[in-house]
Amino acid sequence: MTWKIFFIMWVSGAWKGTLIENLKKQDKINLEFVRSYVTRDIRHWEIDWNIYHFISMDEFKRSIEAWEFLEYKFVHNLNYYGTKKKDVIDNWIEKGKILIKEIDIEWLKEIYTNHPELKPYIKTIFLSVSKETFKKRVIERQWDVDKTELENRWNSLEKERKEALIYCDYIIDSEKYNKDEVLNEVLEIISKNI
Repeated sequence: MTWKIFFIMWVSGAWKGTLIENLKKQDKINLEFVRSYVTRDIRHWEIDWNIYHFISMDEFKRSIEAWEFLEYKFVHNLNYYGTKKKDVIDNWIEKGKILIKEIDIEWLKEIYTNHPELKPYIKTIFLSVSKETFKKRVIERQWDVDKTELENRWNSLEKERKEALIYCDYIIDSEKYNKDEVLNEVLEIISKNI
């Protein structure tokens, strides 16, 4: 078996966080999770290095200048998010691991442009919901996000869904499934592609 990286993309409210946590608990496939570096404030339910590594804006910019990122973006006009090369190439690819990474479609396009040699090893999964479901889930979860971030996420939904049709290998409408069914869909996709 050769290594493979599965990029999970989503619109807000599509149960991405729940999916990642459920993937971490399963033991059918030995998966490695690549964390993003982010400059936003940590939310009260988050733990540093669980999904994200929270760093300062200055530290992120120093890493950009040192060419340490495989990809990075300034997201929602508020914060930087990125993946360090060492966390994908040095730490995992060379060891033949199966990687899971949360990623934005814009980041995927950047990787395909700047690292076309990686494309044969990448499979992409997109989790989608409607704007109505997004709004409902945000209210249910009582997200600790300000109005500006919420508005930016709302405005991104339609664009992200359209781009998913072009760039993603698999699209899962998480409105049609419960959380366990979404997990099983993703595990089946992984099993078919390793």
